[in-house]
Amino acid sequence: MKFGFALRRLSLTGPGKPSAEVVFTRGLNVIAGPSDTGKSFIAQCLDYALGGGEVPKAIPEAAGYTTVVLEIESHQDHRVYKLERSLRGGEVRCTTEGQSDRILAAKHRGGKEDSVSQFLLDLSGLSGKKVRVNEQGKTRPLSFRDIARLVIIDEVTVIKDASPVLSGQHTSKTVESGVFRLLLTGTDDSSVIAKEDPKVEKGRQAGKAELLESLLISARERLSDLGDVGSLTDERDRLARIEAALQTAMSERNAAQASAAPLEAKRREAWTALRVVDSKLAVMAELQTRFDLLQEQYSSDLRRLEAIAEAGVRLDQLKEERCPMCGALAEHHENAHREVQLAPVDVFQACKAESAKTFKLLQDLQATRVATATEAEQLRSVRAARQQEVDAIAAELKSLLERHVDVATKKVDELRAEEGTTRKALDLLERAQEMEALLEEANTPKKRERAEGPSSAVSTAQADPFSREVEALLQAWHFPNLDRVSFSENDQDVVISGRARKSHGKGVRAIIRAAFNLALLRLCVKDERPFPNFVLIDSPLIVYEEPDADEASFPQELKKHFWESVRSSFADAQVIIIENSKQLPNNGAIGDVNVVLFTGNDQGRRGFIPEAGTAA
Repeated sequence: MKFGFALRRLSLTGPGKPSAEVVFTRGLNVIAGPSDTGKSFIAQCLDYALGGGEVPKAIPEAAGYTTVVLEIESHQDHRVYKLERSLRGGEVRCTTEGQSDRILAAKHRGGKEDSVSQFLLDLSGLSGKKVRVNEQGKTRPLSFRDIARLVIIDEVTVIKDASPVLSGQHTSKTVESGVFRLLLTGTDDSSVIAKEDPKVEKGRQAGKAELLESLLISARERLSDLGDVGSLTDERDRLARIEAALQTAMSERNAAQASAAPLEAKRREAWTALRVVDSKLAVMAELQTRFDLLQEQYSSDLRRLEAIAEAGVRLDQLKEERCPMCGALAEHHENAHREVQLAPVDVFQACKAESAKTFKLLQDLQATRVATATEAEQLRSVRAARQQEVDAIAAELKSLLERHVDVATKKVDELRAEEGTTRKALDLLERAQEMEALLEEANTPKKRERAEGPSSAVSTAQADPFSREVEALLQAWHFPNLDRVSFSENDQDVVISGRARKSHGKGVRAIIRAAFNLALLRLCVKDERPFPNFVLIDSPLIVYEEPDADEASFPQELKKHFWESVRSSFADAQVIIIENSKQLPNNGAIGDVNVVLFTGNDQGRRGFIPEAGTAA
C-alpha cells in the first residue's frame, strides 16, 4: 500500500499495574465478549491515542492506570511508531527506533509539523489538503479529526439515523461534506478562492461611502472657489471656445513677432558696429596712457643727463690735491695705478649729445600723441552716431512690440490662464460626477450572492462508484430484498432499494452504516487513494442482540455472510469489529481472523484490563 498505517498494539499502563493490552493484525480483527468487559473502552483509548479530544470514560477497573500506548506501523516503510498519551490529557510522545523522541501536540495546528494530526495525515497521504469551511469559500487545513469520525465508529454513532458523513452540527456541514468528497475524488479545496465575508464587505462599503462623501464635499468646495462654474457640458463647450481663440491669438502673436524680425536684425548690426567703435576707443585710451608714461620717462632722462653734464663741468674746475682713487697727497702719488679717464668736458659733451637725441624722441612722441588724440576724437564722433542709430532702432522696435507683439502675447497669456481654470473646473466636475456614481453604488445594498464554485455536498454522480461498493458488500452479505443502492445528495447518505437508511430500525441502520464505512475503505484501497486504511466499528450487528420490534425476523444468515465477506475482502487493509456477544463470531468458524475474546468470567480472559472483573 502507498498510504495509511495499521494498528499493532494498544496498551494501558500505570505504576505497579499489569499492562492491559490488545494486539491487532492486518485483515479482520474481532473483539468479542459480553457487555462490561472493556470493548468500548478499547475504542475510546484508540481514538484518544490518535489525538481525540475526549479522555476515555473513567471506569473503576482503570484506576491507577495513567498512560495509553498505541503502536502503529506505516504501510510505506513498515516503520513502527509508538504513541504515548497520559489519561490526564496533554500532548503525545512519539517514539520510533533510530530516531529521537518527538512531542506532538494533541490538538491540530493547521499544517504545523509538530502535531499528532499532521503526523497521521502524513502517514495517510493527506498532508497539505484543505477543505472549505463556509459558503464564502474560506478554507482551512485538513485535520486528522476530520477523518477519524469516518474510521472509528462507536456504538452510539453506528445506530444513529443521521448521515454517516455529517455530525449534525450545522456549522460543520460544509467541512464534513468536503472531507467525504476529498476521500471519494482525491480533490481538495485548495483551488477555491474565498469570497469576502458579508460583514467585512458591509463595513468596507460603509467606509468607502464615508471616504467618497468626504472627497465629494472637498471637490465641491474647490469648484465654488473657482467662481462661476457651469455644468460639465457648459465647461466643455467653453474649453473648446477658449482653445480656438488661443490658436488665433498665437497665430497673431507669431505674425507680430515675424514683423519685428527685420528691425531685430538691423538693431543687431548697429549694435555690432557700436561695439567695434568702443573697442577702438578702448585701444586709443590704452595708447594715451602708455604715451604719458613714455613722456615722463623721456623727461626724467633729460633731467638726469643735464645733471651729469653740469657735475662734469664742476669737477673739471676743482684743484686736485689728493688722489681721487686712494686719497693720498700729491707727493705720495704712485703713478703706476693711474688709468686713462675721460675728461669732464668729454662727459659734458656726451651728455649734451644724448640729451639732444632724447629731446628728438620726445618731439616725435608729442606729434604721435596729437595724432592719436585727433583719431580718438573722430572715433567718439562715430560712436555717438552709432549710438543714435541703435537708440532709434530700439525705439522703433519697442513701439512695434507695444503696438502688436505685446498685445498679442498678453492676449495669449490671458487665454492660457482662462484655459487652465476651465480645465481645472472640468477635472473637478468629472471627479465629482465619478464620485457621485461611486457613492450611489456604495450606498446601494447589494443582493447577497451565492458562493461561486461547486457545492460542498457530494453529488449522486460523484458518489456513484462508492454506491456500487456499498451495493457489492450488501449483496455479499445477502441483505434482504436488495435492489439498487444509490446516494442521496440531500441526505448525504445511501438509499437502499429506494428506501433511506434513516427510515430503518437501529439494527438495520447499524448494518448499513458498517457497509457505508467499509465500502469507503475498500474504494480507497482499490483505487490507491490517500486514507488511513483501517476502520473500527463498534457493534455493527446489534440487530441480533437488541433488535427493534420490526427487526426480529431479520435473516440470521446475514451474520455469517458478513463475517466471511469482511474476512476475504479486507485482507490487505485492517478492519476491527467489536462484537457484543459471549460467543465467537460464527461460533469461531470464520477462518484466519485475529479474535480477541473476553468472557466476563474466570473461564478465559475476563476483560481488557487484567484482574478487573468488569469494565464500561
